[in-house]
Formats: sequence, structure tokens, C-alpha cells
Amino acid sequence: MRIIEAIGAASSIAGNRFGCCGGPRMLRHSGTVGVLARQHGLLLHWQQVLEPHTKLGKEAALRELFRNISRQVQAMVRRQHPFVFMGGDHACAMGVWGGVLSAMQQLRDLGLIWIDAHMDSHTFATSDSGNIHGMPLAALLGQADARLANIYGQHPFLDPSRLVLIGVRSCEKAEQQLLKHLGVQVYDMARIRQSGGLGVVLRQVLTRMRNRCRHYGITIDLDAIDPRDAPGVGVPVAGGLSGAVLCRALKGLGSDPALVGLEIAEFNPLRDKNHRTERLVEQLVGSIYGDRWR
Repeated sequence: MRIIEAIGAASSIAGNRFGCCGGPRMLRHSGTVGVLARQHGLLLHWQQVLEPHTKLGKEAALRELFRNISRQVQAMVRRQHPFVFMGGDHACAMGVWGGVLSAMQQLRDLGLIWIDAHMDSHTFATSDSGNIHGMPLAALLGQADARLANIYGQHPFLDPSRLVLIGVRSCEKAEQQLLKHLGVQVYDMARIRQSGGLGVVLRQVLTRMRNRCRHYGITIDLDAIDPRDAPGVGVPVAGGLSGAVLCRALKGLGSDPALVGLEIAEFNPLRDKNHRTERLVEQLVGSIYGDRWR
């Protein structure tokens, strides 16, 4: 039985859809999650599910939440324990990967595979909506404006040459310009099809990561997956990745000592249908970390 540390953040205040705050608690208490984990030879050792203190005001509450997430993640990385972080909205990535970067300051060579329908690279200066869950990559890349930098805190920054986006199909000009300027590699859905499919793309990306980075992480916003397979998300976008193909493409990566952790974000149980999204989360964790890793 392999022990995987799990942590969650019951937060949706960085977006305009509030159901995803219930996702981490549902996954923690779901009997089917535990059963599936054991079928894959896994024991999910849950740490606490963190919550924002909304009485502080949104931006102050997020800053404190991300600081708390960062502390938890740093402790797991320093213990060399693989982890699964269950969001919450995807703004929590600032705390998760900011924490990993802080724990690895002497290495400073973290790679990150960002699987998402969106680029999440806005700042307050470029976002019409002001939704902070559309800004985590700008903060992680050191491209934040003053307000966003204050929320992100004093974490180190991610090297853009060690970041790859996969599954993008909904983005805005300011985000595209920023990532192009930084030289970030982006596989939108058209490029994935042109490159031979998701499996081929992920093999290429993983080869790149292993050549350039001692360690890498994976973050999955569930809206990267087609709504037919993952309806329980806040911002569904048609034409996405197949859930089954994604599970196959990621299968067994838990055997790679370079993989430090996994983040799964934006599960909204209020919008799920027949537990499809919930089961897909279970299958993703099992595919990556389960007994097949041996």
C-alpha cells in the first residue's frame, strides 16, 4: 500500500462560481474515492482541508490562504512525500506551486505541466472580470501587477522555459501576448491534434521536462477535459480532452521520482452529472499514483 498525502482548499472566492468550494470536502469524505484508491494500492492520507477567512476581505483572505497552503506543501516536499492537492478554484495554484518553489529554492529548476482550457495569465490590469482564478500563472511567472503580487507573496518565480500548457482553447489576447513574449510552450487543442494526439504530446513534454528539470509537477484544471466527461466544473468549454485518454496518457507517472506532486482544481459538485466528474478525479489519481506505477 502506497501512502499519498492529500490536502485540499475549500475556496471559490477567486472566481464567480461558488460550487467548487465544496469539491475538496466531497472528495475527502467520498467512500468511492477511498475504495478506488485502495483498488490501486493507495492510501490517501488526508491533511486538513483549508478555508479562506472571508472576513478579511477577498484579497487579504486569499493571501493568507495561499500562505497556509504553501506551508503545508513545503512540509510535504521537504519530507519527500508525493502529494495530491485538491482545489478549490485554480487560484490556489499560487500557494501550491509557490510552496514547491520555496521548498526547492536551492534547486530552482521546477518544471510545471499546466493542463487547462484557459491560460490563467491575466493580471488585474488586463482582466475585464477581475476574477483572480484567471491570474495564477501571471503571478507564478513573476508578471503580476502590484495587487496580484501582494496576494502571491514572497514566493520564488517559475522559469517560463520550464512551463508547458496543454489543452488550451479559451484565452484572450493579453494572455497570449504575455506567454508568447515569455516563450512559454503552449499546446492548444488544434496543435495537439496536429502533433499526433495527447499521448504523443505528453511523451514529448515529459522528455523535455526530464532533460531540463530535476523535478516537475502537474496541475489539472478539470475544465481542460471535455464537458461530456467532466461536466462538474465552473467554466466548461466544449471541445476538450477526453477523460479516458488523459488518464491513459498520465498512467504510471507516480513511478517517476522527478514528479513532486499533482494538483486537481475546479471540481464543482453542484454542476456534476451522475458523479462523472467525481469518478474522473478518482481515476486520474489512480492512474498516476496507483499500483500500476510499479
